[in-house]
Amino acid sequence: MGKVNYRQLKKSEIESLGKLFWNTCKSAKNVDELTRFIEGLLLPSEKIMVARRIKIAKEIIAKKPQTKIQVEMHVGQSTVDSVEEWLAKSGPEVERILSK
Repeated sequence: MGKVNYRQLKKSEIESLGKLFWNTCKSAKNVDELTRFIEGLLLPSEKIMVARRIKIAKEIIAKKPQTKIQVEMHVGQSTVDSVEEWLAKSGPEVERILSK
């Protein structure tokens, strides 16, 4: 499948695709079924990218300095900033999820 530049999509297309994704995920009967679905859906590189963002978020929550995160994770300032911005905009449930 070719890459899509999401910036070129209409807002309505982005919202529609987001709803499709989450409604499909919600139809799983249990966590094991959802896990198998996601495992099969995502490419190995996509799983790694998501996991790295989760790790960065956990490090930010743990108050690790941004420069240390960048060096240890081999990421740029913009990546750490975008994860930090996500955490700032998200509700307390995200920090609760990440604290496990």
